[in-house]
Amino acid sequence: MPLRSILVHVNDDAHNNVTIDAALALARQHEATVTGLYVRPYPVVIPVAPIGGAMPVVEGMIEAYQQACEAAGKRFGEKAAESGVRCDWRDDDGDPADRIGFHARYTDMAILGQVSPDDSDGRAPKDLAAIATMNSGRPTLAVPYTRTHTTVIQRAMLCWNATREASRALHDSMMILEPGARVDVLCVDAEGSSGRLPGSDIAAHLTQHGFEAIAHHRPSGKISTSETILAAAADLESELIIMGAYGHARIREIALGGVTRSMMDHMPVPVLMSH
Repeated sequence: MPLRSILVHVNDDAHNNVTIDAALALARQHEATVTGLYVRPYPVVIPVAPIGGAMPVVEGMIEAYQQACEAAGKRFGEKAAESGVRCDWRDDDGDPADRIGFHARYTDMAILGQVSPDDSDGRAPKDLAAIATMNSGRPTLAVPYTRTHTTVIQRAMLCWNATREASRALHDSMMILEPGARVDVLCVDAEGSSGRLPGSDIAAHLTQHGFEAIAHHRPSGKISTSETILAAAADLESELIIMGAYGHARIREIALGGVTRSMMDHMPVPVLMSH
């Protein structure tokens, strides 16, 4: 399926322009339309004054959120005009992960930025992109805040554990992979079947789609699964990491640390997730 519509999360993070630029570059490459979305949070006030005393505070917060929304919309509009990409604008109120997930259902892909340490208000959870993926049913491209990365993907790494989520992520990624791109299939602490190398079956499937696919098996040893993935991405010079989001229940992932959550903290390159 061709990529024709992209949703990008526009917010007040100091690095948000990196995310917007990635969405516009990908849209230009695929002749897609980009929708910018700003989500105003609901004011949360702990009353410390007599009943009714919190009302002016709430009104002030609502006004501040609206002003921030208008400023973000103006910034997005200026960057969109410079890019020449077809764009439109939406704003909404509520929980960001919920509203992003809702609006993403009407697009081919959502693009969100990694939550940076400069996000001083702390409103967004670090795994916002993963939660939005679970809420949307659509693939999400999470972009590192550190620097601009290429959207012409010629080397990708698939984190393969033979789950539904991983399969969905792989097939969703085909919208943005370059024809004939190299896809390294990484299996961590996996066991083969019938003497075959772990990941060889999905690598064969990828070759049927014209990709250069190579299966790799790495034991995690004394480091975590996420650290093994990050090391492999560096060794293989991957431009994109493809993975399923939250293979276990999210509450269990958070309790155990979780590969998804760790990747959202330390992603070196864009990560495409599906659930």
